[in-house]
Amino acid sequence: MSEGVASGRAAADGAVAEAIVEQAVGWYVRLASGVHTAADEAACARWRQAHPDHDRAWQRLQSLNATVSRGAARIDSLAARSTLARASSLSHRRRALKALVWAGAGGLGWYGVQEQAMLRTQFGTLTADLSTSSGELRDVTLADGTRLQLNTATAVNVQYSGGERRIVLLQGEVMVTTAPDRAGRPFVVGTREGTLQPIGTRYAVWRGPSAGGDYDVTSVAVHEGQVQVRNADAAAGAMMVLRAGEQTRFSRLRIEPVVALDENRQSWAGGSLTAAGMRLADFVENLARYRPGRLRCAPEVGNLIITGAWPLNGPDPTDRILESLERRLPLRVHRYTRYWVTIAAR
Repeated sequence: MSEGVASGRAAADGAVAEAIVEQAVGWYVRLASGVHTAADEAACARWRQAHPDHDRAWQRLQSLNATVSRGAARIDSLAARSTLARASSLSHRRRALKALVWAGAGGLGWYGVQEQAMLRTQFGTLTADLSTSSGELRDVTLADGTRLQLNTATAVNVQYSGGERRIVLLQGEVMVTTAPDRAGRPFVVGTREGTLQPIGTRYAVWRGPSAGGDYDVTSVAVHEGQVQVRNADAAAGAMMVLRAGEQTRFSRLRIEPVVALDENRQSWAGGSLTAAGMRLADFVENLARYRPGRLRCAPEVGNLIITGAWPLNGPDPTDRILESLERRLPLRVHRYTRYWVTIAAR
């Protein structure tokens, strides 16, 4: 991180040079990473004091974070989601956060409760080790041979040590195929709601709206082997063992009853979205996760029943899926903007 003073005088209208915004976001990301040092904090303080525009950019970042935390962020939700969703690399995350700083200064609408939670979660994933943007699928093999398939808008941290192999799912969905470890270290998946420890297995884990409409639930579905589920705040020893063909949801305090594995729900890992006698409203809710902005289904067509399989690869797969639905069903897709699409009766 350069501590050099950017040239130019402070603008009277509050405008700040692009280079200074980039530096401010760099400092913000570093200090929010959880691994910064006292020397980093001191260096950031020196940078802020070196020029009035440095402190102005920093204060704008801090102001944005404070309003989000209070649940009163005036940032247009469509712009925020699409901007942050594209932040798949550290440099892109910095640019995304920079864009949101200025969006926050003149925002376009109030968030609902769920949208506030989404933005707070997005801030926590800016420096994730592995991530995908909206509509992106990613396949990663870790150093021990464990395979991670990341679904759309997913963020994961990898925390391997001498005593265990741990990944932390911050948001989204991941399909895990564990590999044996030569050192005999256990493999653990952590979320805010608890931990999962597999026994030679393949399983999917997801949290956020895709796990049931809120940010306090994790879901797990076991395809092979077994997975031990343990709540974060439950009494010592409170746990459940899931077997192949089973799935459940859990919060920090409660594990829900086991249900049969929904194979359609995990079809993304094979590169497609499938529906077998599914309500259109439910299918559209899932499809919406793969594109930025809002995709809505009008109530009059929500109960239409659909069956089919649609590939998620290639450019603009969600647009192709919407065109397919429009051809096959008595409905029309209204595209008000790229980020606001409604499906209604023809």
